[in-house]
Amino acid sequence: MVRVTGNFTSEAPMSAMARESLLAAFDQGWADPKKLSQAAAKAAILRNQSLENMAHRLGVTAHEIHILGEPALGHFLAIAGLLTPNTEFIYSASDKGKIRAIARTHVGKTTETAVDENGQIVPGVTPLDDSVLSLQLANGETGIIQLENSAFSKIGFIAVDATSCAPRVSLPDRWDTALFDSQSWGGPSGLALLAIRNTSRYSYPLPHIAPISVPGTYSLPLLIAASIALENFEIEDSTIREFLIDQLKVVPNVSVVGENVDALPHALSCIVGGVDSEQLVSKLSQRGFDVDSGSACSPEDLQPSHVLAAMGLPTAGHLRFTLHQNTTQDSIVELVKNIAEVSAELRR
Repeated sequence: MVRVTGNFTSEAPMSAMARESLLAAFDQGWADPKKLSQAAAKAAILRNQSLENMAHRLGVTAHEIHILGEPALGHFLAIAGLLTPNTEFIYSASDKGKIRAIARTHVGKTTETAVDENGQIVPGVTPLDDSVLSLQLANGETGIIQLENSAFSKIGFIAVDATSCAPRVSLPDRWDTALFDSQSWGGPSGLALLAIRNTSRYSYPLPHIAPISVPGTYSLPLLIAASIALENFEIEDSTIREFLIDQLKVVPNVSVVGENVDALPHALSCIVGGVDSEQLVSKLSQRGFDVDSGSACSPEDLQPSHVLAAMGLPTAGHLRFTLHQNTTQDSIVELVKNIAEVSAELRR
């Protein structure tokens, strides 16, 4: 079995603090916080403390936060809760597949905006006053941060996707819903947060009887672990990303995506010309280096990246890197050395 000497995939173990707190939370947070028992009262205190802690660090208020036990459902809730049958829904060509699926099922008008070679939204036609925009603060494949755009001021409502970047990027001044995923700060999977600022507009889009905003099912231990992870999270050193860029630039036939634009400190894509992505990933894995490729929305079958295609870039030879807190310059040097060797072999 090959020893993994470098993990550059989007997945990583939970932070040590989150893992320890999760074990303790299973002992303390088993009761239902909505009930009236003493155990439930203790659970309610743990829940409220966790929400207050995360709200402060995410730039929202505790009463705006709603807990989701199914993160994948969050995009639908955040967007569909703002839509009406007569609403124009605006999204970008680089948005996630889940967002584009919502657009396909929306009965009202939908508008897909293009992105330029730097991944920035290109304003299209003037939106309707009642329009809803899906705004991805930063792209998880390329790391590119979406800059403020004057066209956003003409949008009626904004649903922010912060699942890849929180707490590294602050929410914009204007937002109506915002979605966060605890994995983005080293927390456990299976726990997301939906912040709803515009409660007068928002309407729970799934069948319901009681006046609710989210399904309400989640694991309290996961919530506590996510809170601890966020409390102890430190933003990655951007110089590590810059070092990776410098190393990649000297490899023949390699181009870095979004090299000179504002980007997350831990995410990066490159294109290795003249090779097959799947073969490249497989060969690197055999050498002990795990990397991602293709669309982050469809990682199982390495579907070509629609993000790169939207930017007018080739999708063959695509590699995605995620830099973690324990990523070192030495491991990057070894990774890039192996990319150069493997890609040269594949071109023969």
